[in-house]
Amino acid sequence: MITKWIEFKVAAESAEAFGAELAKMQEASRPEDGCGVYSVYRSEDDLCVFTVLESWQTAEHLEAHRQTAHMASFKENCSAMILEKKAISLQAIA
Repeated sequence: MITKWIEFKVAAESAEAFGAELAKMQEASRPEDGCGVYSVYRSEDDLCVFTVLESWQTAEHLEAHRQTAHMASFKENCSAMILEKKAISLQAIA
């Protein structure tokens, strides 16, 4: 299983639009082959911080996800909104 935790920080004026785009990504990504988890979150402490938690059965499934039309659309619509991005690969310990 390939699991990623991705955190985005956006400007306050972009937060609502960015959240809406992430919601679209979640809806489009969950039915993809190999998707175990695709969940998006917004921080309660800082409304400009969003997190994506995603798990894929294999690296090939993750790569296929990266090549989808909805990923391309997200990048096109949101790249300019992102002030900071942090991505972490997670490994299960039990």
